[in-house]
Amino acid sequence: MEKIFIDYGKRINQAILDVIKEILKDLSESKISSNHCFYITFKTKAKGVELPNFLKKEYPDEMTIVLQNQYWDLKIKNNGFSVVLLFNKKKEILIIPFDTIVKFYDPFVKFSIQLDFNEQIKQTKRKMKKKEVITKKKIISLEDFRKKNE
Repeated sequence: MEKIFIDYGKRINQAILDVIKEILKDLSESKISSNHCFYITFKTKAKGVELPNFLKKEYPDEMTIVLQNQYWDLKIKNNGFSVVLLFNKKKEILIIPFDTIVKFYDPFVKFSIQLDFNEQIKQTKRKMKKKEVITKKKIISLEDFRKKNE
């Protein structure tokens, strides 16, 4: 049986995204107090994100949306959500996969989370591989110094 490396960052990320999903589901069903306000930052170039072209140009990497009073048609699916927001007095639909979210903030209860565990894990793995290569290069075998009997 092959043993696996436990990716804690990925598991924590998924648990947090599940919490955000449940919060948005409750919001879509009007179960949440109107005092709450949600700031959601996501990667605009990520796979599955759908935005109007002018927003892609204005926010080439990340965008933060606010869900408080003026949003419509909030729909929650397994892998993401869609919402209609007002931009320049025009309603626009945004489709945002959950795994593109990088920050979530609710100022009413001062709850904030940054979801960058996957990038941190990747950086840690790269550093570990570099150390492994360096360590392997430094290993000297005693066999190299022993006299060989021919």
